[in-house]
Amino acid sequence: MRSSTLAIVKIVVAGLLTGCAATSTGDLPATATPDGTASSSTGTADIRVVLTRSGGLAGRDDTVTVGPDGRWTATGRGGAVRQGQLSPADLDRLRALADTATTGAGGTSTEAAGCADTFRYRLTVPAGSVAWTDCPGPPPPTADTIAHLLLTATGTN
Repeated sequence: MRSSTLAIVKIVVAGLLTGCAATSTGDLPATATPDGTASSSTGTADIRVVLTRSGGLAGRDDTVTVGPDGRWTATGRGGAVRQGQLSPADLDRLRALADTATTGAGGTSTEAAGCADTFRYRLTVPAGSVAWTDCPGPPPPTADTIAHLLLTATGTN
């Protein structure tokens, strides 16, 4: 019961912190689109990405949320919150990968493979959501690339 309450609090805090972050697109106005993304006058889609990683031998519970301007918030198992900014190169790469993050087969359910102490991942992008585990079998390729990008860029390894 306590861990589910803590998880809900983490999600709410991460959402509030991300929602309060200022979005900067220079002097160009941003407009909202029906799917919840924003696009600037340059036509570049701005995105919001949420990655959760849980499990493993130490029982990790990490959440990384990246806003449209590249500002990120990382919340760990102990509730510690860190914030930062993706580099322009990492933000460009994230934007390029996000469109195809939910496509491609891969991943294994922990129950089906009988895996123990594996990480469970969930990646949410404007196009949808995808979940996978570290169990034997290939992960969804683009989603796994995004996960490694975000975990490395935010120091959440």
